[in-house]
Amino acid sequence: MSAGNRLVRTVAVVVLVLGTACSSSTRPPPTAGASSTDVSVAELSPVDELAAQAYVWGYPLVVSQRTLQKFGQAIGVNRLYWQTQLSGLNTRLIVAPNQDTLYSPAVLDLRQGPMVLTVPDVTDRYWTYEVLDPWTEAFAYVGSRATMGQGGTFVITPPGWSGTVPAGAHQVAAPTTQLFLLGRFLVNGEADLANVAAIREQASLVPLDPSAPVVPSLAAPPGAAQDVARAGIGFFDELGDALALNPPSTDAQRDLMARLAPLGIGPGRHPSTELTDPAARDALEHASVEGERRIDAHLDQTRNVVNGWLVTFDVGRYGDDLLQRAAVAKVVWGANVPEEAVYPRSTVDGDGVPYDGARRYRLHFDAGQLPPVDAFWSVTLYGPDMFFTANPIDRYALGDRTPGLTRNPDGSLDLIIQHDPPAGQEGNWLPAPAGPFNLMMRLYLPRPAVLDGSYRIPPVLPVG
Repeated sequence: MSAGNRLVRTVAVVVLVLGTACSSSTRPPPTAGASSTDVSVAELSPVDELAAQAYVWGYPLVVSQRTLQKFGQAIGVNRLYWQTQLSGLNTRLIVAPNQDTLYSPAVLDLRQGPMVLTVPDVTDRYWTYEVLDPWTEAFAYVGSRATMGQGGTFVITPPGWSGTVPAGAHQVAAPTTQLFLLGRFLVNGEADLANVAAIREQASLVPLDPSAPVVPSLAAPPGAAQDVARAGIGFFDELGDALALNPPSTDAQRDLMARLAPLGIGPGRHPSTELTDPAARDALEHASVEGERRIDAHLDQTRNVVNGWLVTFDVGRYGDDLLQRAAVAKVVWGANVPEEAVYPRSTVDGDGVPYDGARRYRLHFDAGQLPPVDAFWSVTLYGPDMFFTANPIDRYALGDRTPGLTRNPDGSLDLIIQHDPPAGQEGNWLPAPAGPFNLMMRLYLPRPAVLDGSYRIPPVLPVG
């Protein structure tokens, strides 16, 4: 399979799934806005406690490293890739693909110097480039919101760089050596693909110094990004490799890393081969058990469910809130900051009953109560595995750009979600499988009513 075909399957990682099941721990949620490197929950021996803290702290970085490795294997490093076709039924490598945007991702490695992103002005559609560090901090944006649609030349520089930015260019100072660059370009169906291709022809990603040596390729990941708990003590070997290129950037986390040194944890360190103390080795081998419990407990206690919709706002920026950073990395890796996009997800109807295609459902928006956004909104249906499900009309989502949507006489809108075609309402039909399914909304450039919680997505209600 070619790299291009692999990426049609791969780009959906950036859709940011809110899909991992949580535990039922009764731990109270953290104080709003608090930042802490204290992630202890249960009574453990000192060495087990430290190992659990290390797992939670390092979890986002190891997940990111595997993700960068996977993308690097598919598209290379320091290359700007463009998705050329809409995601479809066969887009199954990474969960939750969408049909709203085409992706333009790149794995950046700045060890040989800055990279220069050039993109034209784009004012006829929503677009963005998100710059994400391996700690999952979305620290920079270019696009419809961040630069009012204006493009330009953006020099992405590594930590400590002291060179000169070319006249007219903008510096993007990165906190880490490795990065993930993620472009999203709104597309209005198959007929609009050529217009995005025209944008692609005017964009580029090149080294600031054309004579700079080529950076080494990334190794293949040792496992799936969301399966790091199976690595045992090898998790901390991966963490050591990632820390060598991407050390923490806050004083509190640097202090934590220093406290972890006796466990063989640190930049370039491999405790699986270096650590000899039996108790310490055993603590690292089993740290994922307590670490995962803490992450899941945090997820369980910080969910914000309204009318059956799970909405997450504390994403994209984390500071020293280690549990929140790890929890988001587990279920929403690469999350945009909420002012860029919000991704409500629903697994149950308005009565709290899990969705099933054996029933019929309606999502009703009163007149004037469609999702308040400045870019676009959509509702996508997935099977339990968070992939598209086969249906006779190859329709996987409905939204503000869906042709043929019919309003009710009073201006309200009904989306019909069921397995069989609804007679006379086919234009508003979101086909469901015969069995269980899930729903996800995408609200891009949400207005204040979304961000402050005053806009409540209506429940999906069973019909008949």
